[in-house]
Amino acid sequence: MKSQLSTYRVDNVSAWWRPLWLAGSWLIGFGFWCVWNLLQLTCRIRFEGEPPRADAGNYIYSLWHESWFLYFVTFVRWHRRHVWLQHPYAYMKPVHVAMRLVGIGILLGSEGEEGREAARKLTAHLRDGGSTAISPDGPQGPRRVLKKGVLHLARDSGVPILPLRFSANRALRAGWDRKYLPFPWSTITVACGSPIAVTDDNFEQAGQMLAAFMTGPVGQAADSR
Repeated sequence: MKSQLSTYRVDNVSAWWRPLWLAGSWLIGFGFWCVWNLLQLTCRIRFEGEPPRADAGNYIYSLWHESWFLYFVTFVRWHRRHVWLQHPYAYMKPVHVAMRLVGIGILLGSEGEEGREAARKLTAHLRDGGSTAISPDGPQGPRRVLKKGVLHLARDSGVPILPLRFSANRALRAGWDRKYLPFPWSTITVACGSPIAVTDDNFEQAGQMLAAFMTGPVGQAADSR
């Protein structure tokens, strides 16, 4: 089904099966939202380093693609409104639904002029005080290989990157990126790095620092809840 849906976008799904696609997408998206709430209620969060304060500025949160589910449980309801770039493929609709239920804004665009326009809008959102989150190796890898889009976004917006790395003591690992799929009542450990401001002068060095931190080990830390 995914191969068929990949030929469609969210804005051009055939009229004859659009009602079924919308109903299924909302049902699956609502299921994702229910699972997220269960994990929010039951998982224990432990921090390495200082987590962002409620009165801190906005950030570009950076994490490897394998950690998206752990990020959702830990950070999504933080103090700054998040807007994320998302692919417009039809099979992504359940994810878009879940993100909207959580409160994340979406900018659709992946390639070409549409992607560049979405990036310009995201840059404006960051300059206006909002935040976003990016996985520099996603969505198709290679795993843990940093692509430079996050560095361009930080340089052009003037908003620093906050590097993150995650682990969970009870989780399945699946997919090309060995994604964490945490169980309820897991302990999620989050290491927060120092914000990285990106300029033309330190562009390459900033990328090396970012990749090095996100790839490092995650140890024990103090409980947050």
